[in-house]
Amino acid sequence: MKDQRKIRIDPRNLTAQLHYRAAGNPSNTLARSAISNCFPGLEFDFRNLWRRAFKGIVLLENNNYVIETDPDYAHLLHHRLLAADGRPFVTTASGPVMPGFDPGPLITTANPNGVVFLEWSNSLAAILQKAGQKVKCEFTREEATTEQPPPTSEGDTLVVELYVRRFFEEGTASFAPDLLQPGELTQGLCSPWQNDYRECACYYWAASRPDYVNVEPTEGGGSRGDNWMQKRRTGDYVLDDRKDSRLVTYDDLFKQWEEELHFIVKGRDARGSGDR
Repeated sequence: MKDQRKIRIDPRNLTAQLHYRAAGNPSNTLARSAISNCFPGLEFDFRNLWRRAFKGIVLLENNNYVIETDPDYAHLLHHRLLAADGRPFVTTASGPVMPGFDPGPLITTANPNGVVFLEWSNSLAAILQKAGQKVKCEFTREEATTEQPPPTSEGDTLVVELYVRRFFEEGTASFAPDLLQPGELTQGLCSPWQNDYRECACYYWAASRPDYVNVEPTEGGGSRGDNWMQKRRTGDYVLDDRKDSRLVTYDDLFKQWEEELHFIVKGRDARGSGDR
């Protein structure tokens, strides 16, 4: 009798594992179907991966501020990481400030040095090839409550060698357990049914919300209508201002978004409104 045992195909490389779709799972369970994979996405927030890219410290990803350390690196607490393995993580921004004037530094009260921090999934790509190895990391010499510009010389920085963490358990597509704590991969996710609908400017469906609705032509050749976020449909458009009490607020959306947001069909409220 022939051997009737079933043959099992077991993917051995990470790419195959990441693309494997388990029986019964829809296609949207695959990572490649995600709305976004960086800032921050709807399924997972990869920014939280970079926080522990280097052993011994935890960084605030958006501005490289050291918020936690192991005892051996306590002297780095509240400093900022400026470069690693000779690759800068920070630069200064300049550009037009006023029409007709030459470009200048783009500074603000909160960012007096006009500093821009580079996006980590790009700036760390080469360094992650050295996972398990030590690389030279350059930090601000002093604690830095404000964002700091790139160093002009090595003497301007505090240089420490740190190990680059391995992102995956060896031979698998699973994140290393010391890289993420439970729940961190979904912290900071977009909330499209709530605050995203209020002011999101990302290029996905929550930002494609209606704007000018219930539009009617006027005798002068113009039009009148409502802002979709208006609490009362008056026919007089209210300019978007999150402080304007005539518009739906963040609190309104968090408490009762399903009552505040109207479906729009062919440019008009789908349900009747007694406010017009």
